[in-house]
Amino acid sequence: MPSTNFPYYNVVDQIFHAEWSAVKLARLELLRESVAALWPAGHPTRLVHVVGTGGKGSTCRFLEMGLGTLGKAGAFMSPHLFDYRERFSVGGEFVSQADIVWAWEERVGPYVTQLVHKRPEHVHTFHEVSILIALCLFDRHDVEWAAFEAGIGGRYDQTRAVDAAAVALTNVGSDHAHLLGEPLWQRVLDKAGAARAEVPFFTTEVQPTSIEIIRQVTAHVGAPLRVVGQEDVDTLVGGLARHGLPVPTDSLLHAPYQKWNAALAASVIRHLAPEIDEAQMLRAFAQARLLGRFWRVDEGIYADIAHNYEKINALAGEIREQFGDAGKILVLGMSGKRFPARIFGALAAMAKTIIVTGASYKGLDPGKVAAEVTPLAGDTPTLVVADPRHALEAARAMRQPGDIILLTGSTYMIEQALNADPHLRTLGASFGWRMEQPNEATGTLNITLPQPPPPLR
Repeated sequence: MPSTNFPYYNVVDQIFHAEWSAVKLARLELLRESVAALWPAGHPTRLVHVVGTGGKGSTCRFLEMGLGTLGKAGAFMSPHLFDYRERFSVGGEFVSQADIVWAWEERVGPYVTQLVHKRPEHVHTFHEVSILIALCLFDRHDVEWAAFEAGIGGRYDQTRAVDAAAVALTNVGSDHAHLLGEPLWQRVLDKAGAARAEVPFFTTEVQPTSIEIIRQVTAHVGAPLRVVGQEDVDTLVGGLARHGLPVPTDSLLHAPYQKWNAALAASVIRHLAPEIDEAQMLRAFAQARLLGRFWRVDEGIYADIAHNYEKINALAGEIREQFGDAGKILVLGMSGKRFPARIFGALAAMAKTIIVTGASYKGLDPGKVAAEVTPLAGDTPTLVVADPRHALEAARAMRQPGDIILLTGSTYMIEQALNADPHLRTLGASFGWRMEQPNEATGTLNITLPQPPPPLR
C-alpha cells in the first residue's frame, strides 16, 4: 500500500478545482491588501487564530481571559446571538454599539466603499468586513492580545489572511461536510491548512489518523506542532485544586468537555508568555462565561447554541450530570444542511416532551424535523410549534415543578425566541434580503459576485 502524502492531496484538490480554489486564495490576498492599507506599519495586536469544529468560541474566551492577566486582551468570535456587537469583546465584555458605528462609519465603511468604487469586483463580504471591524476595534482599545475565531474550515476561511502568533485547532468533527468534504480526512486537511510557516500550531484533536494529517501539513509548511492531550487536562485540573480555585456552576470551565478547550488555551498562553502566573491564569479561566453556552436564561430555562452531533452529545452529557432525573422539555430548531435524526438522538432519548420549532435563516421545516426526531423519542410526545416565541410559551405552559426547559439546535431559533429587541430580531431574520432583490435599472441582482456567507451560527 502506498504511503499517504496529504500535502500532495491538497495540491491535487486545488488543481482539480482551480476555478474555485484560485478565487478563494485571491480573496485572502485581497483581504491582506486591505489590512496592509489600513495598517501600513502592521497591526499592533498579536493574534491567536482558533479553528476547529467545536469549542472555538470557548477556547477564544479562555485565551482572552488568560491573556488578559498579562495586558489588555480581546476576542473576535462568531456567531452572535442577539446583537452583532457580541462578535467582538475586550476584557471579556462585548464592545458597545457606539464602537460598531465608529468602526464602520469612520474606518471600514469609507475604505471598502472606495475599494469597490475603483474595482467593483473587489467588494468585501460580510465576513471580511467583520474581520476588518475586529482589527479596528482592537486597535482603538489598545488590545495587546486577541483570539481570532475562524468561520468555516481553516485553509480558505478569510481569517487565514491575518497574521498570527499561534494557531489553535480544537477538533475536527462532522459539521459542514458539504463545504469541507464528506470524508473526515478532507475536513482535517482543510482545518490543518490554517498552519503558517514558523507559527506554532496547537491541537486537542485526539484521533490518530487526524493527528497524522496534521503532522504532515504542519511539517510541510514548517509550523512547530504541539498536541495537547489528557495529561494537559489533568495538569489544568490539578492546578485548580492546588491553588484552591472553585469553579462556579455557571462558568464555562464547569463542563468537563470545556476543560479540553481550557487546556488548549493554557498551552498556547504558556508558549507565548512563559512568565504567566499560573494561579492568575486559572483564576481567570474559572471566571470565563460565554453567552449561549449552557446559558441559564431564567429559573429552570437554559439555552445552548449546540448545533452539530459532537456539540449536542457534549451538551447531553452535561444535562445528565446537572439535572439527572428531572423532566426535560426540549425546544429544538435546525438551520442549514444538517440531519436531525443523527444530531438530536442523545437529547431525544432523555426528553419528557419535545417541541420542534422553526429557525429564521435557512431554517429546516419543523414538520420534517419532527418526523425524523419522533422515532428517536419512543413514547415521548413530540409537538410542532412553528414560531419559536410561541414554542417557548408552550414549553412554559406545560412545565411541571422540577422540570427544565432547554432551547437548542439553532442559534437563529434561540435568537428569535429570546431576543427582546424586535428590530434586531427583524435584522437577524432577514439577513441578505437586499442582495436578493433585482436591480430596477438593469433587472439583474445587485451583486453578481459570489454571495457573502451568512452570519455564522
